Amino acid sequence: MFILRCPFCHRLVLRRLYARHKARHTQKLPDGQMTDHITVHPTGRYQGSLAGLPRVYQHTVCGVSTQMPEEVMRSYLVNPFLYRGGMFCCGCGGYKPYSELRWSETGQSLEEYFRRLQAEYLRVHGEPPPRPTV
Repeated sequence: MFILRCPFCHRLVLRRLYARHKARHTQKLPDGQMTDHITVHPTGRYQGSLAGLPRVYQHTVCGVSTQMPEEVMRSYLVNPFLYRGGMFCCGCGGYKPYSELRWSETGQSLEEYFRRLQAEYLRVHGEPPPRPTV
C-alpha cells in the first residue's frame, strides 16, 4: 500500500513521506512531551460526558501531577489498548510506566485502571482492536 492514515493527525500520507511527517508529530516540546499524540480519529472517539472520570495523575517517583489531554481520554475510552503502558510526566519530562502513575482523584494506579478497561473491552469484543498503522 502506498498511502497510510497518520495515527496522529488522521490525514492520508504517502508511505515514502511518512517518516518525515511522523517526525513533526513526535518532535519534543520544551517540557519533553511530544508535539502530538496518537489518537482515535475524532469521529470515532468517545462522545459521552467525561464527568466523574479521573483526569489528573501523579508520578509516584517525582510527585508531580499531570493532566491528561481530553483527546487522549476520549481515545483510550474506545480503545484501552491504544497506549503502550505509559503516560507523560510533567515533572520528569518523559514517559513513565502506568505502574508508577496514580490517579490523583481516586488513588488507583493507572496500571490497574487500564487493565480493568482492557478486560472489559475483551469481554465485549473478544479481542483487542488492530494497532494503528505507523
